Amino acid sequence: MLRSVNNAGAFYPPRAKPAARPLRFPFNLFKLLGNNLAIIPEQAYHEPIVIAPGPPRMVFITGSESLKTLFLDRPTEFPKGGLQVEVLKPIFGNAMISREGRDWRWQRGAAAPLFRHDELLQYGPIMSAAAETTVANWRAAAHGSVRAIHSDMMRAAFHVISNTMLAGGAEEMFDAIEKGHADYYSGVNWWVMYTLLGLPHWLPRPGGKLMRAHETRLRQAVAELVQARRAGAAAGEDLLARMLRARDAETGQSMSDELLVDNIVSFLMAGYDTTAFALTWTLYLISKSPEWEARMLQEIEQVVGSGPVTSAHVEHLGTVQQILNESLRLFPTAPIIVRDFVHDIELDGVSIPAGTIGIIPIYAIQRHRSYWDDPDRFDPSRFARDSRSKPTRFQFMPFGAGPRICIGAAFAMIEATIMLATFVRAAHFEVSPEFDPQPSARMFLLPENGMPMRVTLRGSA
Repeated sequence: MLRSVNNAGAFYPPRAKPAARPLRFPFNLFKLLGNNLAIIPEQAYHEPIVIAPGPPRMVFITGSESLKTLFLDRPTEFPKGGLQVEVLKPIFGNAMISREGRDWRWQRGAAAPLFRHDELLQYGPIMSAAAETTVANWRAAAHGSVRAIHSDMMRAAFHVISNTMLAGGAEEMFDAIEKGHADYYSGVNWWVMYTLLGLPHWLPRPGGKLMRAHETRLRQAVAELVQARRAGAAAGEDLLARMLRARDAETGQSMSDELLVDNIVSFLMAGYDTTAFALTWTLYLISKSPEWEARMLQEIEQVVGSGPVTSAHVEHLGTVQQILNESLRLFPTAPIIVRDFVHDIELDGVSIPAGTIGIIPIYAIQRHRSYWDDPDRFDPSRFARDSRSKPTRFQFMPFGAGPRICIGAAFAMIEATIMLATFVRAAHFEVSPEFDPQPSARMFLLPENGMPMRVTLRGSA
């Protein structure tokens, strides 16, 4: 890993060290075990297409035209990567995140109404309340105490998911989820390697027992919630109620309890973990950037004042959203997307045979030397409304792109904007000068050694 650097006010946060060249077997697997980002070759930060001979044979795709082909022009020809699907299957089952075609469309259709713009605006009070509860917990702790910030962000984001998507019915599950959270991510790259080698899930592996226990515990907790809601009839407009009532338009079939569990688990993990990681990285960046902290405080005071941050304020918090977007650029919560090449194809002048694993390294795309000026520098002004160098759709894609773009993207941005504004208005955040949080990809992009931060409430004695 490369350490953070401050040069004359410019801040360069820690970044993953790329492989010097495309990796061959078994070096690709050795690197994969430590950090998914370590398999991305240096060339992928400069060139549009890079082939890694493997085995398994991989192609790293960062060129905008090639990405447009994959995600927008011909998405059905490049299905979600079997590697990614198999890695997630023990915990996500057959959730829509893993499905293709009609099966994916009807599941997504069941959830889509919850993410309409007018619906999203109604969730502001829940998001604000979750953030204010977190601030109250900081206020109740010792002045200037050091917090495990990611844990605080997880709890806040989970409160939002529980009270918007599950009508408040999942709060009691948080302890079950949090208990095995770190264990799950510490072992997931071993499971990725086993999947690449075609080894079964039950085969002993480092961290495997703890991962399997967490999968069982989480799915059981969700299954109990599903059974209780089904027994009480599917009243309400939250995600679970909508899915309980959903019918496939062609077959009339409803979702089984198992499929409901699959989807709710995927929404829980994708919905609160990604937001929690995004806020964690953003608070770190702000702690190292006093100028942007000051600009954000001034904006919040002008736009919001002293009352709660609401949905009505979001569109006027331009600086807050610039900072969030720059944080998502440098630390995309889902740093790698996988697609399968089921046909021979030529992209950017390179012939790619069927059977190749397509790696879309979001982390590298958003630091690509062809798209970004000084790409490793933290500079939220890139996303200013009047910026002349705004990225195109396929140069900044923290939520994916095309028909399968994350269904909760707008939800996440509203939530993160409300929460970040609430946190920064209330508190100042510091990390130890000696501490560099190393970005590590294990399904999501997390700080390798956590994120201990001193939280000092503004106006405190």
